[in-house]
Amino acid sequence: MTINPRDYDLDELRKMARQPGEGLDEDRDPAEITVETDEDVLAGESFRSGLHRELLPFLDDDLEKPYLSSLPETYAAEFVVFEWLEFLLMHSGHRGAEGALAYYESVDWITEEVRDGLSEYLRGIDDAGAGDGTELDVDDHMLSLVYVAKLQSMA
Repeated sequence: MTINPRDYDLDELRKMARQPGEGLDEDRDPAEITVETDEDVLAGESFRSGLHRELLPFLDDDLEKPYLSSLPETYAAEFVVFEWLEFLLMHSGHRGAEGALAYYESVDWITEEVRDGLSEYLRGIDDAGAGDGTELDVDDHMLSLVYVAKLQSMA
């Protein structure tokens, strides 16, 4: 089953990030963790919790889609772009990264101009460490949204 980033809305993420909830480690009593919870589940919850914390500073009530309408032209932004694209490559290969960028455009996270710019960067990155083309999961898409929010805040 494919994870659909279209299901994510900044309003929903804002709501989740502002409310204490399950999966946020700081709001969870260690005694509530059952024996059936394994280390992978705990690591996943911790990772999601970290993503929520990273998104908090970027949450703006009047933010509209597309979230990223142009790529900022600073060295710091370029570093974030390469970090994001390397992440996509490592997890899904060139084809998967291009597919993710196209999909993020289709759900209005980024504009066509941004996708084209990111695709150009992507073509210039060595694929020696590229992934095997596996599909991205929920955490991968949430991390991509964090990168989008970081870049938007640098614009």
